[in-house]
Formats: sequence, C-alpha cells, structure tokens
Amino acid sequence: MELLEEARNFAIMAHQGQVRKSEVDKPYIIHPIGVAKILEEYGFDDHVIAAGFLHDVVEDTEFTLDDIKKFFGDDIANLVLTATEPDKSLSWEERKHHTIQLTKDLPFRNKAVVCADKIHNLESLMILFGKTGKMDFSKFKRGINEQRWYYTEVYKSLINGENPDLPMFKRLKNAIDVVFNGKEDLFLKDEIFEDNPKYYQMLKSLHASKLELEQLRSYCSLEIPFVIEFAGTPRTGKTSTINNLYDFFKKGGFNVGVVEEFTSSKYFKEV
Repeated sequence: MELLEEARNFAIMAHQGQVRKSEVDKPYIIHPIGVAKILEEYGFDDHVIAAGFLHDVVEDTEFTLDDIKKFFGDDIANLVLTATEPDKSLSWEERKHHTIQLTKDLPFRNKAVVCADKIHNLESLMILFGKTGKMDFSKFKRGINEQRWYYTEVYKSLINGENPDLPMFKRLKNAIDVVFNGKEDLFLKDEIFEDNPKYYQMLKSLHASKLELEQLRSYCSLEIPFVIEFAGTPRTGKTSTINNLYDFFKKGGFNVGVVEEFTSSKYFKEV
C-alpha cells in the first residue's frame, strides 16, 4: 500500500466516530484530509502530506507518537509531533503560548503542516459563517478576541525567518483577515447591494455552499463509492433527508444513486 493511502486509512480509522467541533454533522476526518490536500496543492513531499493526514492522531485519539513512529517512521512522527499540542490538562492559554513559541523556529516542512492546519480551520469557518450569516464561536473554548490573538500570533511565528509572500502564508493571512477582521468585498456590499442587505446575505450564503461543495468534491478522490445509509422508523423524515442530499450532491456534480431499501420490518410498517 502506498504511503499516502496508508496514512489516510490510518487517520480514518483513528478518528472513527469523531465529529468537527464547529459542525457536529460533519465527521472529523474531513479536517485531516483537507490539511493533506492543502499540503499536496503546494507541492510538499509525501512525508509532509502524510503528516497532514496524521497531524491530529496523537493529540485527539488513543494512538501515541510511538505508534506513528512504528507505522510511519521518525520523519513523519517528528512532523506530527510539532503539530501536536502538549498535555491537554494545561489551560487553553498555556497550550496556545506553547504552540506560538515552538512554531517560531521550526524547520519549514514542519511549519507547513502547522500552516495547512490553520488554513483549513479558518477556511472551514469562512464557509460556515458565510452559510449562517453570523460569526459564532460558542462551540470553541475561547471567543473571537482570544481566537484572533492566537491565529495572528501563530501566523507571525510561521513567517519568522521565512518569506511572508509565499502563497501558503498569504493564504493564511487572508483567512485571518476574512474571519477576524471583517475583510470582504465592500463594493459588492456597499454599492451593488446597498439597498438590499438581505439579498446580499443570501448571495454570500449560496457562495459559501458552493465553496463547501467544491471542498467536498476535492476530498472524494477514491475509486470506490461512498455509501450513506439511513435507518429508522417510518415517518421520521428519512425520505425527505435523502431527497435533499441527493439534490445537493447532484447539483454539486457528484455521480449519485439511491439504493432502495433491501430489508423491512412488518412491525415498523404497521405501527
């Protein structure tokens, strides 16, 4: 099995059952896959991309750094280690200060994993806030001011000793400006839709949904199909949900099919 496929499968297995903090309807594995895709996009070597898949395994699952070393070697383990926060018994502030200080003097390959992690987190928030029309940090341990401080300081640490004009760093800076500093197309907002802010918000929401679809499509590169299975009693909304998902993915350009139920319960049909 190729390294990247092995790392991806290991991450899927390790994060099984976990969901995203900001969107509990999404499996957590979307984040590591997204981080790896960003690293691949910028042309990093397979070890760095594999670390993207694995970067949260030590921090958020039962597996240890020794497990990463055993299955993937010292180089990938080192890349994962520097993207891993210390003891979670420490306060949020202590952990974030640790990350900020550690990141300053990391080798560029290690910085890349940290940077891709932050980019994906913030771009996911850009989509979420665009869809909902509000900046809601209530699911996080700290609010917008603390989060702005953390991401801004990590960015400063990342560009320490590096060229800040590298596309990857500029992408992170843009995401920080959009999420925390209100950067947006003011001409579109203040001129084109000056008299119709509600329509402007609808447009932003539709655009965010489009970005989300494009993001999902980029993750679905496996040759085997994904299967979404629904089970439950009648008249609980399964058919409506299936139809909505079918329409959502079909319009997003996915090849979608619906498999009719192959088992049924006489008890549930009659109750």
